This record gives sequence, C-alpha cells and structure tokens, in this order.
Amino acid sequence: MSTVSISNEREATTKEGHGLYIPGVDGHPRWIWPADSKRPTFLQFFQPISWKQHIYVIVIRLIFLLRLQQLVFSSIPLKADFTRKEDGWAVFTGTPGPNRKLVIINKKGEIAKVAVGKMAIPNLRNEAFFLRDLQANEQRFSFRVPKLIRYKDEELVMEKIPSQGTWSRFTQQHATALWQLRRVKAHNGLLSDWREWDRIHKRINQLKNEPHADIPVGLITDLLKMVVQEDRTAAVSYGLAHGDFTPWNTLRTNDDQLAIIDWELGQTEMPLGFDFFHFHLQNGIMVERKSWQQIYRGMQEVLTEETRSALFGNAEADVDRYLRLYLMYHISYYLSLYQQQQDWHQQIYWQLDVWSDALVSLLDPEDQRRALLSRLFDGLKNRDYAVLKMEHEDPLALPPGSDLDILLSREDARQLVDLLERYPLLARAKVVRKSFMTSLLLVLQDGQILSVDLIWKLKRKATVFMDAGRMIQRADKNRYGVRVVSAQDTRRYVELFYGLNGAEVPAKFGHLETFPGGANSLAENKGSQGLGNRAAYLLDTLRTMVYNRGFLITFSGVDGAGKSTIIERVVTMLDKEFRRPVKVLRHRPSVLPILSAWRYGKKGAEEKSMASLPRTGNNTSLVSSLLRFSYYYLDYLLGQWYVHFRYVLRGYVVVYDRYYYDFIIDPRRTNLELPGWVTAAGFRLLQKPALNFFLYADPDTILARKQELDRDTIVSLTKQYRNLFEGFEKKNTSGQYVNLENVVLEDSLQAIRTSLLKQNV
Repeated sequence: MSTVSISNEREATTKEGHGLYIPGVDGHPRWIWPADSKRPTFLQFFQPISWKQHIYVIVIRLIFLLRLQQLVFSSIPLKADFTRKEDGWAVFTGTPGPNRKLVIINKKGEIAKVAVGKMAIPNLRNEAFFLRDLQANEQRFSFRVPKLIRYKDEELVMEKIPSQGTWSRFTQQHATALWQLRRVKAHNGLLSDWREWDRIHKRINQLKNEPHADIPVGLITDLLKMVVQEDRTAAVSYGLAHGDFTPWNTLRTNDDQLAIIDWELGQTEMPLGFDFFHFHLQNGIMVERKSWQQIYRGMQEVLTEETRSALFGNAEADVDRYLRLYLMYHISYYLSLYQQQQDWHQQIYWQLDVWSDALVSLLDPEDQRRALLSRLFDGLKNRDYAVLKMEHEDPLALPPGSDLDILLSREDARQLVDLLERYPLLARAKVVRKSFMTSLLLVLQDGQILSVDLIWKLKRKATVFMDAGRMIQRADKNRYGVRVVSAQDTRRYVELFYGLNGAEVPAKFGHLETFPGGANSLAENKGSQGLGNRAAYLLDTLRTMVYNRGFLITFSGVDGAGKSTIIERVVTMLDKEFRRPVKVLRHRPSVLPILSAWRYGKKGAEEKSMASLPRTGNNTSLVSSLLRFSYYYLDYLLGQWYVHFRYVLRGYVVVYDRYYYDFIIDPRRTNLELPGWVTAAGFRLLQKPALNFFLYADPDTILARKQELDRDTIVSLTKQYRNLFEGFEKKNTSGQYVNLENVVLEDSLQAIRTSLLKQNV
C-alpha cells in the first residue's frame, strides 16, 4: 500500500475505479472505501463515545445492511495506482494541518500511515521509535500496543488491534497504565532544565510577533503571564507520556484489556500528569462539549488519594502546578500549529474558549474586571459590531463605574452572552432579554461589576429611531483596534435618544439640540412593522414585570446620620453601575399632598416644611394626632399600590428617604403624639421593603454634622431604631434589615453594595 493515491475530483461517471466517501465538516472526503464494499470497514477508524456517536454507528451499519450505500454516500474516482483488487480497505484522510497523514486499513488487519503534512514525517518516526521500545519491554506493562510491521521513509505499517470500542471515562486501567509509563523514565529536575521550557517561550514569542486574526490576544497574554509567574528554579518530576492520551486512542480489547494506539506525540521527559490532564481536556472539549469548570471538576472527582499517588508518586503533589505545566506546553504547541493552518475546523474554536477559561481560572489576575473586558473584546474581534458612546479609547482602561453599549446582530449577541456567562471568575450573571437588546450585569468574584448592553435595534419604547446595522457599517476603528460608532452617528443618536425621552442632553456631549419626533419617518415605524414594534414593546413590558421588576430600599436614621449623602451615592451606584432606573421618595408615597397644602398650597407647604426643623411641632392632642396619622396611613395604603404599579413593575428601584419606621420610633418628628403600639400595628398591612438600612453613629459624630437634636435624644432614638431592626431581622424573611454604622462613607457604601448584590439587583 505504499502507493496510495486519491483523486480530488468529486464526480463519478462509472462504478469502475471509484470509491464512496463521507465528507468532513469542510466538505472534503474524510473516510473513503471501495464502492462495492459490503462492510463499513471505515468504522474501525471511529471509536464512538457519546450516545450520539453510537447512534451514528448504528445508522451507518443499517445503511450497509440494507445495501443503500450507493444511494446514500457520494462517489469519488480513484487513481489507477490505488489498490482496488481486494475488498475490505478504507482510508481516513486525516485532520487538516501540519500533522496530517493518510491512514489506510486493509482486511489483513494492517494499518498504514502515510505522511502528508510537513510535520507528519518526524511524528511517524517518533511513533516507530516508541512502538519498538515499548514492544521490547511489553512484559512490564498491563496494556497492549500495536506491533510494528515496518517503517520506511514516509510510511509506517502496524497491526490493527481488534477492539470493542473504548471507554468514555477514565478508569483504573487507565490509571494503572499511566503509573507504569511514569516509572519508565522517572526522574526529577529543575523546571529551567526541562528541554521544552525554552521551546514554550519561543512559541509564545512567535505567537505575539506574528499574530493570527482568530487567536485571542487575551489568550496569548494569559499564557505568557502563566509562564512568567511559574517558578523555574523549583524541582519537577518527569516521566514518559503518550502525548495524545484520549478515549479514542485508548481502546478496549475483546478481552477487556487496555490498548494504547497512536504514539506519534510520545515523549520521554514530560511533567507528571500530562496524559491524565489531556484525557479529560480533549474528551471534555471534543466529545462532551463541557465548559472548563465542568472539566476541572470532573478531574478533581477522579483524583482520589490512590489515583494521585499512582499519577504523581505522592498523594500530596501540587496537582494544579502540574496542570499549569501541561497547559503551557499543550496550548503553546497547538496554537503554533493553528497559526500555520489556513483553514480552521470548528473544534479549534471550541478549544480556544476552554483554554482561555482554563488560564484565567488558574491565574490570579490583579484586576478581574480588566481580564473580563479583555475576554469581551476578544470575543468581539471577528464580529461586526460598534461600541456606542465609548468615552475611553483603550477598552481595558474603562473606569469601574463605566458600562458598555455595543451594537451587533442578535445572533452575535446570543453567542457573546454564552461566552461571558462561562467566564471562570464570574460569581453571578444577570441576563435581561428584550426584543431589541440583551442587558448583562456581570458580577465578579472580587465584587467588581461590568454592565453591558448588547443592542441590535435602537428603540425608545415602540419607536425605532436609528438603523443599528448602518451604524455598524459606518463605524470607525480607533488606535486600540476597537470599532466605535462614528462621531456623526453618535451626535445624531444623542439628539434623538434624549429628545424621545424628553430630557436635556448632558453637558459632557456639548451643546446639542434634541429632536423628539425625528425618528417617526423611518419605515420600521410604519405599517405592519410599526404594529410589530408596538407588540414587541408590550411583550417587553410584561417580561419586565415578571422577570426584572424593581424593589424598595429604605434609609432611616436620626438627623445627622448621613442619609442624604448615602442616598445620593446609592442612586448614582444604581444608575451607573447596576443600570437600574431609580425613583427617590421622601418619607411617604405622597399620593396625598402634605397636610398644610390644603391651607398654604403645594408650593407654600413645601417651602414651610423645608424651613421648619424636625420635632418642633406643638401638637399634643390625641384626637388631632389620630386624624393626622390616619391621613398619613391612608397615603401609605393607597400609595404602596401606586408605587408598585407605577415603578416597581416597570423595573425601578424605589429609594425611600425615611419610611414608615419613623412613625413607629419617632412620631414626634411628624408632629404626632401617639403610643408606639398604634403605629406599629399599622405596619402589618403595608408592603415590606426588600432592603432596609438604619444609619447610625456615635452622638459626637452626629452633633458634628448637625445640631438639631440633643445628645440624649440621639442616644434614645438610635437604641430604639436598632432594637426595631434587630427584631424585624429575626422575624422577617422577606427583606433585609441592616443596622449600619455610618462613619466611613466608603465602608458604608461597600456594605450597601454587598446587600444590593445579594438582592440580585
């Protein structure tokens, strides 16, 4: 079979001299066999692992059983020098790339490998070396390897080991085999003396100096960071490694013995655990389509104390260190191959995703948010997109409070969401989907946040006001390679957006006019499309009511506790970081006017209220107090439903500057003279806010801020408030009640931020 030759032609004119084939994902023939073959010999190249693969094998066998192969499979002409006289041969055309080779099987039970790619020749030479070496010492092993029949120039011929498939998981037989291989060439040495250490550096430098459009920059950066951080002066244990130890290369013989094939990448000096990691990584990516977190968890489950001792010689070995060494070699090796490969298959992209996650999870990034931004923009690199209103040219230098609005297609948005949700350092991701955009709130393990809006249609309620697709086409690329919306489109967007919202353009955009009706002329707002937009807006509103409704936050405290400053900062935090609309209410829902408004009018009553100090009212009448309280209580009873439907169901966070608790603890503040049990009883019929903060400080700090209350009153009210909140916290499971000492502003804000994150804001 040394003169194997297959034509690239696709069409067949006669049955004579033709074969049948199954194409790969690139459309080129992957498996080829004689047109008149009655058995699917080519299936011997394929080791089914997943249930889908087993079904595939059953279907192929059924096609041959019913003699339908001529109707189902495509025909391909074979050149005259190809052996056609015997039945039972099949050809595997190999995986594209520098390592590519043809693999031919015949009915005599021989397998021939013929080099095609430029790196295939040394690989076959390496395999011949290992087969000879292992056969000479086969009495030491519990596993089988193919017998080498002959090796010459660009062809290797060996026996075909009869098998009944493979194992889909790592078994004790695999562990025993790796233990035996480890002991063959076991030795210790410095990492800096490892012969592959310099090659890893050279490959990474080449990847940096000759960037490939499809290789993420962040992946190369993290790989280099991992190499730099590793202690090269520390000792490492080495042993023999197969190099491509996978389920499809570890067969299950007919007598349930393990057989290991394909020794092309074998090496005698590799860090321990190499084959173990490779088995799980390749099976997890190529077959099971798992995330890195799932693959890593699966490895940890297998690594019992006994298995650790077998693989690493010591149950206390630093497994993560050996995993890092494996990844440095494995990723740099295959990236250097893919860098030279013009046409990529889908599995390469699967690997890039998992490799990126693996490096991030095993590193300790100084700035998790920056690392996430790097992942985001790597994910955008080969997509059509444009960043809207980007204030900083460098995407990795966006300040902590900034967010991102990105225009892209709906499908690209879906894929990007999937990519970001798998990010290893992510503590939680909140995804809000609408008909025209997807909003992401990404919370990292260190507490940092990134908010991203992925937009494919620019709408305000039911009105489409600009063409996102054309804005993407007209986008400019800045010096960091980021595509940003053009200055002209940005100006037009700002004018229309704020105009449709009935708001003034912020000063940071300069002097711009607003055009509230400037979008109505678009075709998408007319006819059936306009009706569709209105229906979509209705569905978005209903979806918000169900999946993204708002909630209530209250801030209580004596005058001087710092509520106003805290509320101002929290409102900014909710708006800028969490991207939630906010409504601030003072004490009551205020669906009913201030009592004095009946006498002085709304404006006059507000001015009078602002001018008067708290707790200075002179009401001492029980009857008058009951009437006044009844009025306020009616405002709460009615107002809570107004607030709920007007704001909460529309996704607003409603912030109360004081709440009903003042009536319970400090009725004098609102000129009431009532016992606490009366006002406390009324609380049972009111909605319980999700988050409640009582801000307090020592009297001296309070008096330094405001001198509206005396020391004794401050101490008394603070004690009563704290007791009330502690009691609610013990009894109430529907809300958080937090007594928060507000001395250092940033500490208080961090505590509130933590509570907001628990609330799934």
